[in-house]
Amino acid sequence: MKGNPLQQLLECGQSFWMDTISRDMVASGQLKRMIKEDGLRGVTSNPDIFQKAISGSKLYDAQIVKLAKAGKTSAEIYEALAVEDIQKAADVLLPVYKESNRVDGYISLEVSPYLAFDTAGTLEEGRRLWKSVGRPNVFIKVPATPPGIPAIQQLIADGINVNVTLIFSLSAYDKVMEAYIAGLEERHAAGKSVDGPVSVASFFVSRIDVLIDKLLSNRIIAPPNGTKARAQDLLGKAAIASAKVAYDNFKALFTGPRWQRLADAGARVQRPLWASTSTKNPLYDEVMYVAPLIGQDTVNTMPMNTIDAWRKSGVVTANTIEEGLDEAKQVLADLAEVGVDLEAATWQIMEEGVGKFNQPFDKLLSAIAEKRRTVLGLAGLQKESLGKAAKSVQAVLDSLSEAQIGVRLAQRNATLWTADTAVEKLIANRLGWLDAPKGMMNHVADLEKFAGEVRKAGFKDVVLLGMGGSSLCPEVCAKVFGSRKGFPKLTILDTTSPDAIRAVEAKLDLKKTLFIPASKSGSTIETSTLFCYFEAKLLSLGIKAVGDHFVAITDPGSALGKLAKEKKFRRLFENPADIGGRFSALSLFGLVPMALIGIDVKRVLARTVAFSYDGNFHPPVSADDPIRLGATIAALASSGRDKLTFVMSPKLAPLGDWIEQLVAESTGKQGKGVLPVVGEKLLKPAQYGSDRIFVSIALDGDKVDTKGLAALEESGAPVIRIRVQDPSDLGIEFLRWEIATAAMGAVLRENPFDEPNVTESKENTSALLKTFAAKGKLPFPKADFAQKGVSVSLSSAAKKAIGGKGAGDKGNLKKLVESAAAGNYIGLLGFVAANEKSAKGLEALRGALTAKTKLAATTGFGPRYLHSTGQYHKGGPHRGIFLVFTADAAGDLEIPGYDFSFATLQQAQALGDFGSFEAHGCRAALVHLGGDVVAGLKAVAALLGLKL
Repeated sequence: MKGNPLQQLLECGQSFWMDTISRDMVASGQLKRMIKEDGLRGVTSNPDIFQKAISGSKLYDAQIVKLAKAGKTSAEIYEALAVEDIQKAADVLLPVYKESNRVDGYISLEVSPYLAFDTAGTLEEGRRLWKSVGRPNVFIKVPATPPGIPAIQQLIADGINVNVTLIFSLSAYDKVMEAYIAGLEERHAAGKSVDGPVSVASFFVSRIDVLIDKLLSNRIIAPPNGTKARAQDLLGKAAIASAKVAYDNFKALFTGPRWQRLADAGARVQRPLWASTSTKNPLYDEVMYVAPLIGQDTVNTMPMNTIDAWRKSGVVTANTIEEGLDEAKQVLADLAEVGVDLEAATWQIMEEGVGKFNQPFDKLLSAIAEKRRTVLGLAGLQKESLGKAAKSVQAVLDSLSEAQIGVRLAQRNATLWTADTAVEKLIANRLGWLDAPKGMMNHVADLEKFAGEVRKAGFKDVVLLGMGGSSLCPEVCAKVFGSRKGFPKLTILDTTSPDAIRAVEAKLDLKKTLFIPASKSGSTIETSTLFCYFEAKLLSLGIKAVGDHFVAITDPGSALGKLAKEKKFRRLFENPADIGGRFSALSLFGLVPMALIGIDVKRVLARTVAFSYDGNFHPPVSADDPIRLGATIAALASSGRDKLTFVMSPKLAPLGDWIEQLVAESTGKQGKGVLPVVGEKLLKPAQYGSDRIFVSIALDGDKVDTKGLAALEESGAPVIRIRVQDPSDLGIEFLRWEIATAAMGAVLRENPFDEPNVTESKENTSALLKTFAAKGKLPFPKADFAQKGVSVSLSSAAKKAIGGKGAGDKGNLKKLVESAAAGNYIGLLGFVAANEKSAKGLEALRGALTAKTKLAATTGFGPRYLHSTGQYHKGGPHRGIFLVFTADAAGDLEIPGYDFSFATLQQAQALGDFGSFEAHGCRAALVHLGGDVVAGLKAVAALLGLKL
């Protein structure tokens, strides 16, 4: 035979291919030299190969920078790099392809290993990659998983060359050959050419021996029924035996009459390709998976170390693959006799094989994502210090990576949160926020134009009338950005307190005020009543075109939308219906108010889009900041650290309230959830219980309590730090936390897109208002005790917690708080005017309670909190003690068109929520503070044994 042992293989009917590729190899001329000097006939690649190539070379960096700046995702960047490498290598191999009459000269490009169990995804990607590469001498590599088999058949039927990878078992190999033939038959029946698509079947050998030898070793150490000697004799034989039997099956199938019909039409056999031919056991010969597998119509793809070994010492003997067939069959029979289930073992190897390709692909996308972030200035903005919890959290992250949470989230796959098909359909209509940043770019010009029209019309103030998701994002933006010079000032009115409404009204020149009723449903009672109130006020001023003073933001077809048309509002903005309220920050609910106060919405969206493209949710969880954030929080919550405590730099403090609503309302259900603690002063580690997670969100250049955070880390408490580089990156934080919250729901196995317990408080309020209409008064519960102007009514669960007594004992409020166990929390909920004095009073009470009890305490103003933490309080893990505060309004306000006033509405909401606490068996106290909120809170502190 002529040439070196590599070249001599071709004379025996076997093509020598190389199992590696890199840009360096092509650029340096190494690939071309190996074709000329060694008789190289083809190249295979896989995710592991690309990971080593791209991560280990600087040749890719300039292209990564260019693609990142062009707005490409990490997955798109990888694909562009891989496709270019494949194209260049294919061009070098093209002479071989032509000279061999299309037998050799191929290079393979594998579909994403994340799609190994996704038939439709494999088909879509296989077709796209084939088109992207645009070379005839390319194989699309598809795994021989059960979902991969139908994809293989269809790709062949489409006329696409396929390299079937990850074949380990004889049964899988049979299915692969059948898929190839069936695909050709489909083409033939349709009158299409069958000499076009070609295929190889990659039968992996060395990995078979790795697992089978391990199983045999177990039987050698503890042999059942005297099988030690036979088990020892079988070491290192399973792979070669399987390959020889596979080749025999190949010959049988590709010589019968069924195949002959296709061969007569020009079809080519699907050649067996021996893959994984480097020895994994150092005791074995370096070329043990080359010498015995030489045969006609076969390929052996070798890594570089095996190529070097065979070139140096290989001895070529023709047709060794057919030698010892009987002995090979006996080896397989003997394996069964010693208790080795080869079929089960090879299935395990296949699953492990998918995982082994996932891991380097994870690393590759992680590396690209990090380079991409660096280019875009988004690197290193989120870090976690988890102490002893790090290992358990990592296990959750690994599990989510295996479950492909990022890919499934991008695909809007509702099975992430539920197995109920009916709920899946509901969730599918709540995922529009995923694409909102990019989709809303189309609205920028219109929003800027509208903002200009509002300025030109002379409006000096904009007042948003909305609750929860409709109001919190605009509030954050108004407080963080403020209004640009020459633009109106934005005020949020999300209350039914007559005192608070009057205070806002007193600051307005109504003739120069634009009101924005905002409600997804279009029927929110607070929004509706506030609209009626201010419409009447404008009419009373003699304004004829009152509609010009109103802009509505709502879903298509809502009652508010109909009202806007009927009343001839200045503008009606209809938001996509598949975006839920608390996930609507980067939709029209957030962007319209932003534009009106002069925020550069284009920049906010552009930065957010760049962040959202950080892999298009494809990097592994460890490299995907928002998914990692949510998964970490949920994993810690599941282990008892469910109080998510925020440490905000001063300028970003308003963001805490938005996150509070998003997380609490999304996760607080089914007895589970994460409770945000916002606005709490950072204490010393010893003053906290063991149920805390700390998250610092700091604006560059703003004050950060680094010493306090470091002390928490040193104590072992989990601390997550997030840097915000510029206020215009606020959109990034909105999206970060939306994705994180979706991930929390996936880990907790709950639907983060519904709010089942919010409705019941609304229904209670409605029923109470009907009672008021019928009887002229609300049914206040009887006070259990009263002192110094403060009266207290206890829920049944509260009375039970303190021994079944409630009436007459002023110490019972203190006993109620003392009934709290470790891991409980206290909710201070005020249906009072939300002003600076009442806020400071609640904060002072909160601080004193936490200092004394080490319990987390949250504060909230009603009815605002009903649209925020209210869901968690009723649907979460019943660990709360609730003090619901009411107070006498300084003066009431009538609501035109309604038979109740704002004071009555606010009282009904307080009673309705207390009734909901009662119905859920919560420990709650309804505390009436009288006419002076601050004095009343001090009296409450005294009852609790505290001093403010």
